[in-house]
Amino acid sequence: MPMNKHSLKVIFSSHEASEFKYIWLRDNCHCHSCIDSNSKQKLVDTAELDINISPTSFRVTENGQLELVWKENGDIHKSVYEPDWLYKYGRRLGTEAFHNEKDQVQLPPLEVWDRVSIWKNIPEISHKEVMETTNGLHTWLEMIYKYGVAILRNCPLDKNEILKVADRIAYVKNTIWGPTFDVVSEPVQSDPKHLAFTGRYLELHTDMNYREKSPGLQMLHCLKASDLKKTGKDVGGKSFFVDGFYVAKWLEDHHPASFHVLTSTPVTFAIKSHSMRYSQTIPVICVDKSGEVQEIHYNNRTLAPIQLPPHLVVPFYHAYKLMAQKMREPQSQLAFHMVPGDLVAFNNRRVLHGRTSFDPSKLERHLQGCYMDIDEVFTRYHSLIPEH
Repeated sequence: MPMNKHSLKVIFSSHEASEFKYIWLRDNCHCHSCIDSNSKQKLVDTAELDINISPTSFRVTENGQLELVWKENGDIHKSVYEPDWLYKYGRRLGTEAFHNEKDQVQLPPLEVWDRVSIWKNIPEISHKEVMETTNGLHTWLEMIYKYGVAILRNCPLDKNEILKVADRIAYVKNTIWGPTFDVVSEPVQSDPKHLAFTGRYLELHTDMNYREKSPGLQMLHCLKASDLKKTGKDVGGKSFFVDGFYVAKWLEDHHPASFHVLTSTPVTFAIKSHSMRYSQTIPVICVDKSGEVQEIHYNNRTLAPIQLPPHLVVPFYHAYKLMAQKMREPQSQLAFHMVPGDLVAFNNRRVLHGRTSFDPSKLERHLQGCYMDIDEVFTRYHSLIPEH
């Protein structure tokens, strides 16, 4: 039924009602002249539409479709809208859920975790299942989406196997380190070019915050590691991971003022490497307009001198310290020794990673890593979920 000269109201069988503006309906006509049949891309020129457009007639067909007839430049144009499509968009118009295309598929809720909860339902799956079955691929990508981290077990120990795994999703992201990078520790080793290539303790961090957009997904494939059964003791080199969303939520709940400081204070990350200097300024915790945490950017090794008015310096350091202390608590961490054949994939803008120290003269360790764009990962995941 028409509401005014600019819109009509659609009442659904569930007795819910939604208002649709005529200009919005005309702009989203999906007839063959408005949507390309092959690419599904939009052909109608939004800027050329009359903002005050209204149909010459409309009706509901026997199949429940909404049919509108427009008169444009002397020509007649007919638009037909399916009831399911109208219901889906009608529920979102004017709501926060409408801003994101991924809401068109039924996604599971994100699951924040600490050490206890992640070990109760460890996100792991076999390499064979992921590489050979669609269900396995879907399960693996869902783990990455929900938990921010997932472990592939029993991967082949071939160099560049990680590229085959990446190809199962999309493609790798080239960086200054190339398409892949190697973190190698052997008794005889050349001078390291990066702190990660030494045996020193690596505090929790996210990678490459100094780039315009830090890589979304990181994968690390263990090709070689000392056998703990043979050494009989922990020789170091243990990997550990923390859910940054869990830490951010804890900070918001227990120290809201500090949470506000870290979400509202841009800091600069910078590095000089390969004769290039990179820098980016961004908050440690990034939130969307509704206050939901979207990204974590934390790396003390590349954090540049904080540039703030004097009265904000101490509050920032206080908030930063609280976040670091919570991350470093053992109960926040998923920690384990990667063994040959393990491949860990994690959301680099959510999950922080680190490594305990070790003596490079006593420990053999070789990880091969790569990065991917997280939107490619999630788009692949979405493609495996049926729309409702």
